[in-house]
Amino acid sequence: GFGSMLRALGAQIEKTTNREACRDLSGRRLRDVNHEKAMAEWVKQQAEREAEKEQRRLERLQRKLAEPRHFFTNPDYQQQCHEMAERLEDSVLKGLQASSSRIVSPETGNNRKRPGESGKNGTKSRKRKCFWLGLEGLDDPDSSDSEDDSEDDSPHTSDGSCPSG
Repeated sequence: GFGSMLRALGAQIEKTTNREACRDLSGRRLRDVNHEKAMAEWVKQQAEREAEKEQRRLERLQRKLAEPRHFFTNPDYQQQCHEMAERLEDSVLKGLQASSSRIVSPETGNNRKRPGESGKNGTKSRKRKCFWLGLEGLDDPDSSDSEDDSEDDSPHTSDGSCPSG
């Protein structure tokens, strides 16, 4: 029983082909000898790799410097761009002149909000939609995303909070 198992196991042990841990006749490990050979090959090919890398870099640079294949030439577009740049420059100059001559005063700029936004001056507040609760717009087939002037008739609170539960 046990002897036959040992004989079967002994036949399987010699299946390995890895001899790198063995030593050669001079006493050095074969693994170290193989690594030295591979390192010598790598050093020989280093200059070749550097030259290839430089060649790829030059080709990439040539592709970038080459003339583009497609040209967009539209005189109307170019004229519009030029006019827009001139208008922008004029607008900036006018704004700087206006601010330096004190034409625009802080008293005239009190109400900086848009007309439809809520504020301290009594304008209407837009109601908030409770999308996460799913309460608005489900029962009313005529309700839409656009806000109209019939907000005053709605039963919602004026502070914009959503009804609970």
